[in-house]
Amino acid sequence: MKKKKRDTNVLLMVVHGTLFCRRRRLHHHLLPLVSAVSGGLLFLFAVISFLFPPITNHHHNVSNNPIDGRSDVEGDTLFTLPSTGGSLARDIWSSTQSKLFYGCSNSSTNFLTAEAKTNPNRYLLIATSGGLNQQRTGITDAVVAAYILNATLVVPKLDQKSFWKDNSNFSEIFDVDWYISYLSKDVKIIKQLPTKGGKVMNPHSMRVPRKCNPRCYETRVLPVLNKKRAVQLGKFDYRLANRLDTDLQKLRCRVNYHALKFTDTIQEMGEKLVERLRMKSKRFIALHLRFEPDMLAFSGCYYGGGEKERSELGAIRKRWKTLHVRFHLFG
Repeated sequence: MKKKKRDTNVLLMVVHGTLFCRRRRLHHHLLPLVSAVSGGLLFLFAVISFLFPPITNHHHNVSNNPIDGRSDVEGDTLFTLPSTGGSLARDIWSSTQSKLFYGCSNSSTNFLTAEAKTNPNRYLLIATSGGLNQQRTGITDAVVAAYILNATLVVPKLDQKSFWKDNSNFSEIFDVDWYISYLSKDVKIIKQLPTKGGKVMNPHSMRVPRKCNPRCYETRVLPVLNKKRAVQLGKFDYRLANRLDTDLQKLRCRVNYHALKFTDTIQEMGEKLVERLRMKSKRFIALHLRFEPDMLAFSGCYYGGGEKERSELGAIRKRWKTLHVRFHLFG
């Protein structure tokens, strides 16, 4: 009985081995065939793609002028480039979409007024930093920061210590009375700190990180403000987050585009320059290259000016330690 069972097992193993070998032979024969068919299909698709362009390109080729860009709305031409490279008779300064834009900086009905939210025992000051544009950004953000902190804002002092060493004050550049009156419903602004016991209050100095959001001001500045009553935020450039809720962004716009007006003297000079530029052409483009010593130094590059350049820009670069090192490494 045992011998018969053993013979049966041997027979089964032989049959299984035979089937397995045949299956492997079939697999090896099919593999080249599948590869050949796949390669043929890929080649066929490549030929079709080459001979027949995409549908979008086909539609563009139907146009008489392939460089002409047209609007989907009423077929108005928004922008056209002449194929010859010459000028166009059409006025490129106009916009068919300009009627869709409108002013939107007014506060919402839910926006609390200065009278309703200002704490009489909180005073915020800032020390602006950088060029006039950076200082303007700081002045704008300071109004929003004061609103977040429910504080009275003291008219900012301009930076008189940076590279330019310009000793102008706020009232010599901007119309300070207009600035205060225009924002009176949003933030209370005063020209200087009040006196306490016959003496001017001494503000506590501190800094906040860049791009500090409202929560950041409430956790970092507000406790100090409640304790010291007057706080000055130093080097106040880009110290407020870019992303704010809609009403705070609108306040930013009101400050930057409406409250900050140049003095009459500067305004008149600007208008005179614009008038002279328009005498030769009705429209013009103003370009500020910033090819100035401080910007050249900040770039960390060498401009081929020899030892004099190395010496002068090297002295300026000492303000930025990493740039100073990079100048010696790559200059």
